Amino acid sequence: MPTPEYHAELSPSSADRWIHCPPSYLLGRDMPRTTSSYAEAGRLAHSIAELKARKKFIEPMGPRKFAGRLKKLQEDAHYEKVMDGYTDAYVEALEQHAMSFQAPPFIALETEVPIGLITGERKPDGTPAGGTADCIQIAEGVLWVTDYKNGSGTPVEAEENPQMKLYALAALALYRPFYGDTIQTIRMTIVQPALGGVSDWEISREALEAWGRDVVGPAAAQARAGEGEQKSGRWCKFCPVAATCRARANDAEALREAFGMAAPAGNAGAMAGEDSDARLLSDAEVGEALRRGAELVAWYNSLKDYALSTILAGGNIPGWKAVEGRGSRKWGDPDTAFQAMIANGVPEAMLWERKPVTPPALEKALGKKPFATFAASHVIQERGKPALAEAGDKRPEYNPAAVAFGGAAHE
Repeated sequence: MPTPEYHAELSPSSADRWIHCPPSYLLGRDMPRTTSSYAEAGRLAHSIAELKARKKFIEPMGPRKFAGRLKKLQEDAHYEKVMDGYTDAYVEALEQHAMSFQAPPFIALETEVPIGLITGERKPDGTPAGGTADCIQIAEGVLWVTDYKNGSGTPVEAEENPQMKLYALAALALYRPFYGDTIQTIRMTIVQPALGGVSDWEISREALEAWGRDVVGPAAAQARAGEGEQKSGRWCKFCPVAATCRARANDAEALREAFGMAAPAGNAGAMAGEDSDARLLSDAEVGEALRRGAELVAWYNSLKDYALSTILAGGNIPGWKAVEGRGSRKWGDPDTAFQAMIANGVPEAMLWERKPVTPPALEKALGKKPFATFAASHVIQERGKPALAEAGDKRPEYNPAAVAFGGAAHE
């Protein structure tokens, strides 16, 4: 019977968090794992990228065989046309790396590397827990780890990236029996085509191994034991217990106090009590934190608005700068552009979208009375999603059980 796939819990992808906040590992270990359409799209894009890289470097593949495998991946519900260009950019980066060597390098794709040799984590069978490196290239004393990222939300840089450094350390351990100590230089690249970027960074093997010994090893030991400092920071973003973390709540409260932002009346002592020494907030404390947090968020947003306007006016906010946001593209002259594309064989059907107008838009165009006469009987009222509101809100309370059985949301 095959051994179930084991995913390292002290993983490279979460290394930034458990290195900075070791207790977060055990605190979030038993929390339910969730996925998203973005994560599923990322997995699919990785499969497409691997197929293209495998054809380019590893496995001779005729056009028909490649097209068949690619078509199967493109039939996935999470496939998007942009993935074709994104994954091409990834393979181009790998090709550039390979061409930078005098002779073809050793190349391994989607390779499990022994992360557990650095973190001390073991699989149920006793072997080191592993993580999957997208691409490893080795030649001329250089080990080059490249990671593909499909996301378009936040740019990810290779410099001092804990995930990349941990992959590199594990790759060193995996290939040491073959290359000994001939590898002296570690290069890391993150290819993130959705944000138009390729980020490179280089470190010596000696410095990388020192980081593993002095930083990763101790942090991993603390994480496994549930010890170390519980500390909030940028690494909280994907932490499974970020919402109820007491350290995070205490930092927010300390910020309020530092700037003289008094808590709303009637809330004295709500953030303390019998469980005040626990590492996670109680539900009662969550309710109080929500009330206090609303004011803190509003204050933070006003700070952002002020800082941006100050910088744009020529002022200086130390540690911050104005940057251009993500722009959009549009046709300069759609008629001319479309005529040119049709002339070059692009089907006209690809150039236009036909979408039904929404009921609210039609009602606005027709007027309420004509809409009620001709169209209202064809409209289905969809339920609104449940939303959080204070207990004093005038809307009736949402009833999940009633909704599940087809009743009104507030029965």
